[in-house]
Amino acid sequence: MSVRNWYIGLLVFTLFSCKDFVLKKEHKDDIIKEGLEKLNWNEVEQPPLFAVCKRKSEEELEQCFQNTITQHIHNDLIKHTITVKEAVNDTIWVPLLITKEGKIILEDISLPPDIETQIPDLKDRLEKSIHSLPEVKPAHTRSTPVTTLYKLPLVIHID
Repeated sequence: MSVRNWYIGLLVFTLFSCKDFVLKKEHKDDIIKEGLEKLNWNEVEQPPLFAVCKRKSEEELEQCFQNTITQHIHNDLIKHTITVKEAVNDTIWVPLLITKEGKIILEDISLPPDIETQIPDLKDRLEKSIHSLPEVKPAHTRSTPVTTLYKLPLVIHID
């Protein structure tokens, strides 16, 4: 076999063996879109952040966020005199939606019937308290602001 035939054979072999070797050109927007679709939006890398929480460690950020809201609601509610006919000792869950724009929204809250009858304006008071919260920076996942839902416990104990 001559050297020339050997080169032709090698060339033919190379051409047919590389039929599955195709370079795909991807657009930058397609790569970003695919990456965003793969993100687990249920996992937040950084929780929403109030200004008072900025100097906290990473482990303390979420606890600071929750404590700030709880303390704010508590301070607002104790300003009002609440009179009840029977003692109330219950925990309600306050669902808060923190949008990617940093807006805090009180989601539909369901109160136990005894609390609703004894404290009929509790929902309104909670709504006003939530609207008066200080500015919050939204939660982040991979440096992208995301909307998050938190359910915070609110213990109501009135004798």
